[in-house]
Order: sequence, then C-alpha cells, then structure tokens
Amino acid sequence: MIPDVSILVSVYNSSKFIERCAHSLFQQTFKNIEYVFVNDCSTDDCIYKLQKVIEQYPNRKPFVKIIHHERNRGTGFANITLINNASGKYFQFVDNDDYIETEMTETLYKKAIEENADVIVSDFYYEYPKITQYESVYISPDNSVNLKNILTRRIAPPLWKNLIKRELFFGKEPVFIEGLDIPNDLYATIWLFYRAERVVKIDRAFYHFVRSDKAASNWASKKYFDNIALWAKLAEDFIFEHKIDVNKEDFEMAKVDRKVFLIMNTNSYKLRKEYAYLFRNIEMKHINKFRFGEKIVLFFTHYGFYLLAHLTYLLIVLKNRNHYK
Repeated sequence: MIPDVSILVSVYNSSKFIERCAHSLFQQTFKNIEYVFVNDCSTDDCIYKLQKVIEQYPNRKPFVKIIHHERNRGTGFANITLINNASGKYFQFVDNDDYIETEMTETLYKKAIEENADVIVSDFYYEYPKITQYESVYISPDNSVNLKNILTRRIAPPLWKNLIKRELFFGKEPVFIEGLDIPNDLYATIWLFYRAERVVKIDRAFYHFVRSDKAASNWASKKYFDNIALWAKLAEDFIFEHKIDVNKEDFEMAKVDRKVFLIMNTNSYKLRKEYAYLFRNIEMKHINKFRFGEKIVLFFTHYGFYLLAHLTYLLIVLKNRNHYK
C-alpha cells in the first residue's frame, strides 16, 4: 500500500535531540505514514539512539527506512536522498532537533484531502529554554502573491511547517541542489510554490522549532556565505526567466537580510572582512530596517571597521546568552 505521507528527516550529530524528535514522529495519530531518515555520516551516537526509539514502536518499525551516507554531503544532498527514497503521496519534513504535536500529520493530511490542496501550511512555535513563542504565517488566497512573498522572505521559507504533494518535488528543474545547504529551504520553496496550484493555510501551530542551540551562535562558515551568494543568483535567474513581478527593493532587502543573518552568526573576523562585498552596493538603503545591534555590525562591516564589528558581535552574543539562560 502506498503511504499517504512520508515523514523525512536528515540526521546529523543530533544526539541531544533525536530521541524527543523520533518519539514525536512515531506517536502521530495518523497511521499510514512512511518514515525516511538519512544519516549524513554522523559522528556521535544519534543513530544508535534513533534505532533504540524505533524498537519501542513495533507497529511503526516496518515502515521506517534509514539510509546512510558514506561521507557528509550536507543538507542539500541529504534532501535529495530523502525525496528519492520516499514513496508517500505527500511529504513532511522535520529537522532532527525539533519535534511536532502528535496530531500534526493527521490534521494537515485531512485538510489537504478536503481542500484538494498541493501545499498545506501551518503556524509554528519558537522554542527557547524559557519561552515558547507562537509564530503566525501569512498565506494569501492568491498563490502568485505567496510566491512573491517567498522571494522577498515575507513568508518564512522552512519546509517543516508544511505538508507538500509529492509531485511538486519532481520536475525539469531540481528543487534541491547539492552544496546549497543553509538556504536550501529558501530555494526549494520558490519552486514548490511556483508549481503548486492550491495552497491552504491552517491557523494552528504544530511544529516546535527548537532555538536553544540555534540562536546567536558561531556556526556560519565560509560555505554558508558562498551559499547565500549562490541562492541570490539562482533567485534572480528564476525571477528573470519566469517573469515574476517582484518589488525590486523588497528583493534587495531579502538579500541584505541573509547577509546580516550570517554576519550575526559567525565569530570569524576574517569572514566578515572577506564577504563585506556581498550586497554592499544595496545594503545601506536598508540598514534602518534592522535591529540596533544588527545595524551597528552591518555599518562597521560596510565601512571596513572589522574589529569594531567583531567586538559589537561579541557583546550581542554575550547579551543573548544571558537572556536565554
């Protein structure tokens, strides 16, 4: 029997979170689910922990696949592996350090069938150590508006808040690109919404996006800066080739926003200096749209005061760590 839904999870060094994540997946009220996990060459014990959890759900175990990469290939390629090994009518992505409400899959699938929808979108929660924050997602009845909002980042791009029809992932142009990792959702959602005929919103949150180790950190490497430059080029090509009427300043802001996101998530003085050129010609038009600390770091980076940018960044990281303890 073809599964109604494939839940897709890329797993990499998530020992601290994988058990909670897996339990939330196997405890879904919906029955006809296939589970596909890709182990992207993890070096910790997360796969061992995952397998131990699987043993606790004998009714789910026959419908679980774990695929192992021989070397770490990154999120883009992991997602390619996931969709090529999934057979469900709809795909649902979950990050390996997050978790979902037990009725999420059932609620979204029933809505998709009732509405004959290609994409079902839901709200979600930001989970901080001391705070749970509800995040509402705006979806227009006009999907051309949604596509423009994705390109300008007015719609949060992550795949994990959605249930998406299988067919949208396969076409002439790839949805995922190997090597395009940090903004893989940014690029994928452009194609998925472009191909979708009907997008429906559920005004309820099911997904818990865990921010404890994701906020104010130093994870942004050279690869991610290169990825953002590549995403901007791919998005520009898409807009041109498909004649999408996107507001120029809104799209510029989306690009600058990605640069600010990265310079606020690297502790590398050298990377800020090396990639200061990125969107430099447009960033000062949009600087006042950012928070105070982001403005200061961007200002110093723009004008070549890299040491001052770095010191400001360190002060912001210290403040955020104290806030979320």
